[in-house]
Amino acid sequence: MGSSSTFRRLVKPIAKRLIYSTLRPLGPAKQVLASLAHAGFYAREAFEWGRRSIVATPVFLAQCATYGDNIAVDRVPYINGTPRIELGSNIRVSGLINIAAASKGTPTLIIGDGVFIGHGTSFAVATLISVGKYASIAGGCYIADTEGHSHYNPQKPIWEVPAGEGDVAPVIIEDGVQISRNVMILKGVTIGARSVIGAGSVVRSDIPPDSIVMGNPARVVKKMTATAGSTPAS
Repeated sequence: MGSSSTFRRLVKPIAKRLIYSTLRPLGPAKQVLASLAHAGFYAREAFEWGRRSIVATPVFLAQCATYGDNIAVDRVPYINGTPRIELGSNIRVSGLINIAAASKGTPTLIIGDGVFIGHGTSFAVATLISVGKYASIAGGCYIADTEGHSHYNPQKPIWEVPAGEGDVAPVIIEDGVQISRNVMILKGVTIGARSVIGAGSVVRSDIPPDSIVMGNPARVVKKMTATAGSTPAS
């Protein structure tokens, strides 16, 4: 009995360290593990560079009507339909974004110079969505110039009930706008230059320039004073 108790007393601390990963690398082991971590980091970065530069960016640009220089796209965007996409220069797309286009007309998505778009952002475009220069759109946002369908019809699937003329209106995001995570911007909205949209907001009406807005529906909570040079020169 005594030997069994002694055995448990000796083994228990070691088992707890193994279970909770509290063993500390010492001496040469620390150097080896640190080298492996660094090697893994550089290997991952090399893989991401290859996927971005050799695959994702060229494939996306091939689907764009016009584009400028210095564009980087982490993943090939999921594009539903055949929108007209016009890109400026110095654009960064992080992760995967979605672009859904109406099946009629010429749905157009315009992205200006110096724009950042975060992972998981979706654009639903029926006529026009325009993003101005030096705007930033954080991850998980949804921007749509259409309600997607005209009315509820229980006799038809939703994809057979197209949007009517009153259900579509362009979305204009002016220069220098900052849009936080998980924001929804709905049809017919113009967001004035240099405004900041708080996380999780639902923007359903126009926003004046130099405004800080938040909420559902989004409301102006503060006005900023525009300063000279606040929007980078083109």
